[in-house]
Amino acid sequence: MNSQDDLTPSSADSESIYRAPTADTRFAPAGDLLAAYVGPKNADYYARCFARFKTTNSTVSWNWPAFFLASLWFLYRKMWLYAFGYWLVMPVVLVVLSVFAEQLVGEAASSILYNASYLLIAFVLAPMFANRLYYGHAQSKVNKVVAITSSPEQQSIEAARVGGTSNVVLVVVPFILIAVLGILAAIAIPAYQDYTIRAQVSEGLNLSGGVKAAVAELYIDTGEVANDNAHARLSPASEITGKYVTSVAVDRGDIVITYGFGAHTVIAGKTILLTFDNRTEDQVNWTCSSSEIAGKHLPAACR
Repeated sequence: MNSQDDLTPSSADSESIYRAPTADTRFAPAGDLLAAYVGPKNADYYARCFARFKTTNSTVSWNWPAFFLASLWFLYRKMWLYAFGYWLVMPVVLVVLSVFAEQLVGEAASSILYNASYLLIAFVLAPMFANRLYYGHAQSKVNKVVAITSSPEQQSIEAARVGGTSNVVLVVVPFILIAVLGILAAIAIPAYQDYTIRAQVSEGLNLSGGVKAAVAELYIDTGEVANDNAHARLSPASEITGKYVTSVAVDRGDIVITYGFGAHTVIAGKTILLTFDNRTEDQVNWTCSSSEIAGKHLPAACR
């Protein structure tokens, strides 16, 4: 599948079309405008593909570059409209179809349909038909060259000029990488921040474990609801602390966890309330809630 340099067609094998050029756009084998258009990069590979398309009417082959980076391969081979369609038209069409599908089959099924369609197009159909699309594109360009030029020499030179490969990929790739890194950062940084805040919130709930046990024990043993830390035989609220928790206080049976110290500014100074609830003679349950801390930063039981 790699190109072979220094292959020049001879009269003995004039039927073996699309031989590899030995130079860039200055080389154009006589009567072989498709070869001139393709240029020297992987010319032998495309020669075999084009010959098969022409002789067998086949439309299917496999192109590995199109499998990994179809949009960049379209740009590299100067297939501008295909690159535009791949980057913009295809996603827009899939989004529109997924919106209609959501109304018919629901959000989950619509999401599956969108992702499955995208994967099918990007990693099956695009590489499977890329060479055939390129053949049709090249043939169209060659026909235009023939229409605007008169001599075979001019046709070969013009086909080589408008064809070949493009270095626009070298300009586009850095922008794509920057965009991808920006998107990843926009997703990863807030996600990591939320994870960090949830971990800090968890510290307060862990510290409250012993406090809940003391309040529950007092109620089960005496039937009394603890008014404060001292009533529950606990240390003062300001002494029940952690790296991110400034106090764990008992307030008429309820427990108030206050965050501070090294806590993130999003939760610093804010509280979680554990409500003394569902009391029986041998058990006390708690309801966790917070009117100050966002639900995404709370454990599932507190939302």
